Amino acid sequence: MKYVKLFSALAIIMAVAISPTIGAFAQTDVNADVSITAEKSDKQIYKEKQQQVREQIKEQRQDLKSKLTDLQNLRNDRLSAHAEIDVVPSLEFTGKVSGWAVIGGQAVPATFDLSGEAGKIGPRGWKIIGTATAEIGDRDITFDLQGHARGNHVSLKGTTNEFDNVVIHLNGYFAPVSDDTGSFALAFHRSAIINEQAQIRIPLILVGQVNTTPIGDTLPPVVESVDISSELTALFN
Repeated sequence: MKYVKLFSALAIIMAVAISPTIGAFAQTDVNADVSITAEKSDKQIYKEKQQQVREQIKEQRQDLKSKLTDLQNLRNDRLSAHAEIDVVPSLEFTGKVSGWAVIGGQAVPATFDLSGEAGKIGPRGWKIIGTATAEIGDRDITFDLQGHARGNHVSLKGTTNEFDNVVIHLNGYFAPVSDDTGSFALAFHRSAIINEQAQIRIPLILVGQVNTTPIGDTLPPVVESVDISSELTALFN
């Protein structure tokens, strides 16, 4: 009888001792569930914010692309307007520019032999028609060029009979060589060969020189002399 009472008392003591532990475990499980739910909620919010940022960047890129397309169309319209003007050529030019064509992220040597004619458009403008024979790597291709120059800016567009969808844009600067009458330095830096169908663009970085010869009795353009020494002194002082 004593043993029975003793076992009963021990059972009650163990039940009382275990009950808080069970409650603690149960509370821990609840806290863990709440923590997991909160973590999932944070991840979902983060993903939604990321998606919003991606959409904003996409919209900005699309807007920039549309603006660039509008500028390109405007430039093409101007080129077409100049191309329709009937101009009597007054100068012949020949020369070469060389540099690099960026293909697959690597710079490949490129050389362009230039030749053609130019006629005056207004006091400072020129209409240009000619050809550019390009040697890029192991490939040769000839482009028919037309475009215009004004001030110190030159813009040319070229097409080729070999490929219907390939065009070239040569944009940059030119200036008369100070100690060589009739020669002009060229720098094409905003230039590229483009396959419009495949949407492939090969940037070009080209510099060089062309020599001009008057056609018939036409006098060469008058270039005002500049005191180079004083200009450099003013620049670097």
